[in-house]
Amino acid sequence: MPRPAKPRRALGLAFASCAAVSIVIAAPAPQLTQAEANVAVAAVLPELQAIRGFSFKAKVPVSVIDDKQAREYALTRFKRMTPETKIRSDQTVFRLLGLVPDEVDMVKSLLDVLEEQAGGFYDPGTKSFYLLDDMPKDMTALLTAHEMTHALEDQRYDIDGRIAKVLDDDDASFALSAVVEGSATIAAAVYVTHQLAAGTLDQERISAMNEAVQTERLNAMPDLLKRQLLGPYVLGMTFLARGDAAGLSRGFPKSDVDAAWAHPPRSSEQILHPDKYWNPGRRDDPKRVTIANPRSRLGKDWMLAGSGVLGELTLGGLVGVAAPDTATLATGGGTWTNAAASGWGGDRFELWSDGKDDVVLLLTQWDTVRDAVEFADALPQGRAGFAYRKQGAKVGIVAGATGERCDALLSLLVQP
Repeated sequence: MPRPAKPRRALGLAFASCAAVSIVIAAPAPQLTQAEANVAVAAVLPELQAIRGFSFKAKVPVSVIDDKQAREYALTRFKRMTPETKIRSDQTVFRLLGLVPDEVDMVKSLLDVLEEQAGGFYDPGTKSFYLLDDMPKDMTALLTAHEMTHALEDQRYDIDGRIAKVLDDDDASFALSAVVEGSATIAAAVYVTHQLAAGTLDQERISAMNEAVQTERLNAMPDLLKRQLLGPYVLGMTFLARGDAAGLSRGFPKSDVDAAWAHPPRSSEQILHPDKYWNPGRRDDPKRVTIANPRSRLGKDWMLAGSGVLGELTLGGLVGVAAPDTATLATGGGTWTNAAASGWGGDRFELWSDGKDDVVLLLTQWDTVRDAVEFADALPQGRAGFAYRKQGAKVGIVAGATGERCDALLSLLVQP
């Protein structure tokens, strides 16, 4: 199956509620008119419905907008779906754990990438499809195939309703977004294959689209954000192919995609290791992890400021997994996890603050004691404000202004 220019997500881990916002490359080009957009979209829909296996229940409005309107939309949706307190707390957590540099503004970084790469998006809120007026016109059909797959599935499965159910679990949100984006990416790839076979598209035009890809801002992002931005597309395709990407040459895996929508995967571990979802004998759902109240160790002035789940994909950033660059992804390569991050059973993080200082408590549960040892041995050594302790199949981590409380907090985390 050919590799068209890949769509990209607009927002990452802390912003999993924006899973339905999808991005393709945009470069300077003659402006797309509303009339051209209407004709181009209408031409794709009959074949797309055949590929996906069901039809639209209602017509999806199509609008052409500019870059400023697209950025405003993304920011508005993001803030509507993600509380301001979570935006701030997640950035603090990632900074204290060393997953993003101190100077990085995560929201700005993600919106800047959107400006570099945005071509259009489907909005589950307005049930509408938006195309940017400066996108390359040759990309319209590919973008339509991807985004209108979202629209089809939204009408059947209610994307925002599904997102709302996992808003308090970042890792489950990532897993859901892998189903959303993996399905749309496969559908678009199948559409391109059909167009090649029909002679309405040639490999030269596909190569030209790939060469137009702009990735400077994308490649400059912190690894954490790149993993969360690109993972749903790349890993989502492989997950829905049950780990066998070559199997996609047989066409759209309708029954498996529908099964994943009926019972969505619950962790990035299941996306990274599809057998842990698809194989009933190896099904590995996440364990619920809780952290004992630390106020007696911290002091009465300390308050819970945020919490969530990191999952295997994000924890990999703590133990040496680097995000694949776009050149590697274009060849079908890339490493997303390693032995130290594998064997994840569950985790929970909490951010505590007294108004001046912040502390992150992270408790990880592993499938076996050996998995816990491998993870602990791969954690950063000698980093100021970062400490960990292993107890059985648990590894507890504290980061931030722990001071003399560090030992007591670690003991609290890994207590039996």
